[in-house]
Amino acid sequence: MTESPEKNHSGHADGAIWRAMPRRNTQKVSHLLAADLRRQILSGQLSADQQLPPEPELTAQLRISRETLREALRILESQQLVEIKRGRGGGAMVRRPGLDGVSRYVALLLQLRRTTLAHLEEARSVIEPAAAEQVAMRAGYEDLDTLVALHDAERAAETDPLAFVTAMTAFEQAVTELSGNQTLSVIAGVFRDIYAGQVYSAIGSDDAVSAERIARRVVVSHSAFLDAARRRDMSLAQKTWGDYLFTTSRLLVSRNVSRQPIDMTPLWRAQAGQEGAEPTPRRAMLVATEIRSRIAEGRLSEGSRLPPLAELAEEFGISRPTLREALRILEMEFLLDLRTGDRGGATIRTPSSRVAAQLAGIVLEARGTTLSDFYRAMRLIEPPMIGLVAARVSPKQLRSLEDMDIELAAAIDDTPRFVVTLRNAEQLAFSAVKNPALTVIAELMHWVRVGVEPAVTANAKAIPSVSKSNRNFQELFSQFVSAAGVRDSGQATEVWARALGPTAPWIEESELGERLMLDLMD
Repeated sequence: MTESPEKNHSGHADGAIWRAMPRRNTQKVSHLLAADLRRQILSGQLSADQQLPPEPELTAQLRISRETLREALRILESQQLVEIKRGRGGGAMVRRPGLDGVSRYVALLLQLRRTTLAHLEEARSVIEPAAAEQVAMRAGYEDLDTLVALHDAERAAETDPLAFVTAMTAFEQAVTELSGNQTLSVIAGVFRDIYAGQVYSAIGSDDAVSAERIARRVVVSHSAFLDAARRRDMSLAQKTWGDYLFTTSRLLVSRNVSRQPIDMTPLWRAQAGQEGAEPTPRRAMLVATEIRSRIAEGRLSEGSRLPPLAELAEEFGISRPTLREALRILEMEFLLDLRTGDRGGATIRTPSSRVAAQLAGIVLEARGTTLSDFYRAMRLIEPPMIGLVAARVSPKQLRSLEDMDIELAAAIDDTPRFVVTLRNAEQLAFSAVKNPALTVIAELMHWVRVGVEPAVTANAKAIPSVSKSNRNFQELFSQFVSAAGVRDSGQATEVWARALGPTAPWIEESELGERLMLDLMD
């Protein structure tokens, strides 16, 4: 399936994807078809908003059953790569995945881990100032004009909490996107959307005076950043963004409130009330949002069974078809298992960082992210995180890190074993940061790395200096453990930055770095 699809007389894609699939068992064929379609969507062979041919036409051309086709499309729908509309005029429409689904999923994960606003503030302070510095260096006149227009939209929305939060988020997302690093932009965007939920909770209250003061502070801070970016002052841009994160967070909530777990449900419910142009989609979205909110609030936990359809429909005052649509939304968000038969029904699934990484990985793939881009982001994010680890690691965790250091030393000449041990050591280290938001960031990057690891390891075997690089990294890891033992954050940060240094050159020089994540991830 490598040919570019062409339009047939009905306006549907034709050609490559419509060849008959190999005759294997239903599940296997559906996964093969989903994988092929996924690659064509992410590579651009199938364009956004392109409608796939009708179901009877597809099943006939591919020589597969309706069940196999529907299973393949459900897989793609769960990955936010197609949107399936039912009824007259419906069908499967190609989508380009965005951050909304990832942000919502990670937000739920963080709320269940009792992440606080202070944790989010610290995570943003690790990620975003470096991105702001890059904007001052890279942004052209058109880029600056874009930021100015978004900034004007913020000013215009100062008195409308929901509109202001939306405009503020758009400006800040544009800043990280203009940094030139897709990975940084995706991670920052996910956490910014979550932070925006807390901004909405703060300024969407009855205290209009306080809300306007917060909005003005944001506008003034963004103006200062724009001024630094226009002057190409990288240091000032980084400083103004860091100051902005600090001062606005102080205005949002008191110190006591900042230590309370986040609550995303007010923003979710407000947004759901505005979504959907037709009654049925809007009602389904409202019900899905309500159930998701109950998961976030701890009222529904892993394995909880929802009441029968009749009871749920009566509770929400909706029809069964609308309820089924709501449950499908949650199933596509990996928050619900729907089963038929005697043991059928809807069972709650709580979020995991591995699923979050899969969703983030799809967005990275859709953006044409390269392996070099990912590693550059890692070099910006990990050193400051590891400095916090050195200041917070417990004696028990420190002993475990010392044991990992011994294992790394024993695996220097066995690259596959070294890589696995290193990943375990990194997970252990980042778990000591005592910040759920930063831990989730580390977990997201870990699972993305696991996805590309086979390709990286295979290339590493062909590079003569790999054993030497492994030895250098192990020696630097030992220095990090020693720095953590004496709570020396600065030394730990510097050592980790040096430890990441040798990896980047061979990735770039082996041409592996320019390969797309789409071609590398499982």
